[in-house]
Amino acid sequence: MASAPPIPADPRPHLVDCCIDGSACTACGHVAARRHDRCERCLGSTTPKSFGPSGTVWSSTTVHLRIGDIAPPFVLAYVDIDCGPRVLARIVDAIEVPAGGVVRIVGNDHGDLLVEAVAS
Repeated sequence: MASAPPIPADPRPHLVDCCIDGSACTACGHVAARRHDRCERCLGSTTPKSFGPSGTVWSSTTVHLRIGDIAPPFVLAYVDIDCGPRVLARIVDAIEVPAGGVVRIVGNDHGDLLVEAVAS
């Protein structure tokens, strides 16, 4: 009887109270959107850290193709979380936010990070 292959870990950020539950390296300062025992860059020790709930859009795009259960159009953005990592998120209401725009984490949808524009 063949054993089933292991289920890979979900690489998407885990949220606690609309903040990303991540880690920071005590040696080099690298931050990660997931909890890790060792730094992804230098293999140093890490400490748990919470990031968010706001950030700045680095880049965004409107997607016009169905991806799984997500009906088009929807907007994806890379977001530099304040004092934290850059993450991929979906912007609610399919409103494209330009680079430099401020967004806030509002939750997740089946593991996908959701953000909304913050009025300036």
